[in-house]
Amino acid sequence: MKRIFIVFVVSGMAVSSSATIINIPDDYPTIQAGIAYSSDGDTILVQPGLYYEIIDFMGHNVTVGSKFLITGDTSYISSTIIDGAASGPVITFTSGEDSSAVLTGFTIRNGYKDNGAGIRCMFGSSPTIKNNLVIDNNGYRYCGGIYCLNASNPIIRDNMIIANRCNLDGGGILSVRSSPRIINNIISENIADVGGGIFISDSSFAVIEGNIIIFNIAEGLGGGGIGAEGSHLVIKENVISGNSAGWEGGGIQGSNSSLVIIECMVSLNTSGADGGGIYLWYSDLFVKNTIIAGNTAMQFLGGGIFTYNSNPDIYNSIFYGNLSYGDGGGAYIAYSSADIINSIFLQNEAVWGGHQLGGHVDSLRLTYTNIEGGWPGVGNIDLDPLFRDPAGGDFHLMSVACGDSADSPCIDAGDPIILDSLLDCSWGLGGPRSDMGAYGGGDSAMVGIFNIPSSRPEGYLSLQNYPNPFNSETKIEFTIVNSTVVRLAVYDLLGREVLTLVDEYRHSGLYTATFEANDLSSGIYFCRLQVGEVVKTRPMVLLR
Repeated sequence: MKRIFIVFVVSGMAVSSSATIINIPDDYPTIQAGIAYSSDGDTILVQPGLYYEIIDFMGHNVTVGSKFLITGDTSYISSTIIDGAASGPVITFTSGEDSSAVLTGFTIRNGYKDNGAGIRCMFGSSPTIKNNLVIDNNGYRYCGGIYCLNASNPIIRDNMIIANRCNLDGGGILSVRSSPRIINNIISENIADVGGGIFISDSSFAVIEGNIIIFNIAEGLGGGGIGAEGSHLVIKENVISGNSAGWEGGGIQGSNSSLVIIECMVSLNTSGADGGGIYLWYSDLFVKNTIIAGNTAMQFLGGGIFTYNSNPDIYNSIFYGNLSYGDGGGAYIAYSSADIINSIFLQNEAVWGGHQLGGHVDSLRLTYTNIEGGWPGVGNIDLDPLFRDPAGGDFHLMSVACGDSADSPCIDAGDPIILDSLLDCSWGLGGPRSDMGAYGGGDSAMVGIFNIPSSRPEGYLSLQNYPNPFNSETKIEFTIVNSTVVRLAVYDLLGREVLTLVDEYRHSGLYTATFEANDLSSGIYFCRLQVGEVVKTRPMVLLR
């Protein structure tokens, strides 16, 4: 064992502490033995290999990591495997561990338990779970992947949570009376009865931000990508695409809950009955700067959104190409009051109803919205919005100033009291007055439910790609303020560099690079932008 001495300086006084690095298997033959003999602040460093173990952190606030922890080499994630041998939860936190208890850099697989087969966080345990592959775990009742129960509030970030399953709730992640932060994960191909990817229930409060949530399945009631029951969710900057539900809410389903959905792409999701993209029942819904496109309600109502007694507020959003085999191709709003501002409804189809908007609406305030077929209300128009490339998933408005052939009629056509928070070709266009659509309107007091600060570029660097998901080609757009050397590269899931797009000195400005993936297979890729000492990474989904 190596003892590392750390010196802290507090108010001019030197205070020494020490931490131990425990090597597995050199110091102890098993990971569990290393944890048992550790003290708070220690690091258990695990060498590559296959470990058949059921691990309990035992209340120790320690870091357990593969060599990814010290190298940043993602190949150590796939080569350092903890296998539960189908005999219990692979990893357990049940003794009040806090965020300084860290699990990082492993493949966690083959857990089998009635609840929480992969990772269990219970009874106030709130660890940090990051940079792991959680795969092929089976919760034969509840939760295959990561389970949060009774005031367990883990930080779950930068993981791949793939192909986990359970028979009831939460194939990938389940939260019960807890407040997890679910950030920058890839959540894919998980299966459950309700909440294929994520299920948040029983007075939980969850922040779900920056994730790619794709190809998950709710075989029973609903919530292919995300499901919620009696909880509050902030769902921000996620791609929620290609998920399916047997009955309702292919992308998102909520009951007796409060949902805030900001800057998301909800696309290509399918429900067996109502709400192809989003389904809400007796819930509060706030949607802002979100694209709801290509979703399908296979039997009944609401290709894009279905709400019942849910009073949605929808701002700066786009409903495009959604399909309902009943009524309400774009949205079906039943027994509700709705407020829709600065939005665009285009090419939505309802087979027997024929309506972009349908339902028994108690009060509908539809203003400053571009709606195909027209709608009475202040500032509403019925014009082609002139998206840049809707077939390719790019719903930015055309602008001559950005090199396009025409100006969209939606530029500066939104509510005049709402202003664009940023004026450039990737956000607000024209003057400061808000544009209609997902890229107009700032984070203003109109958010109402929460004052969530803007996540747009912070003055030094921005990175985005469109479309995302994409088929064969996507444009990567980045902004830099200071002239310097810029490197933009694409990596695969194992951290191998696929292609270098930019590696040269660039002056400040807005740039676009094209990533052509004709010879690559479907999957997750990452674009990584380095400008000086600052690095940003963005996941991209290639769908064939």
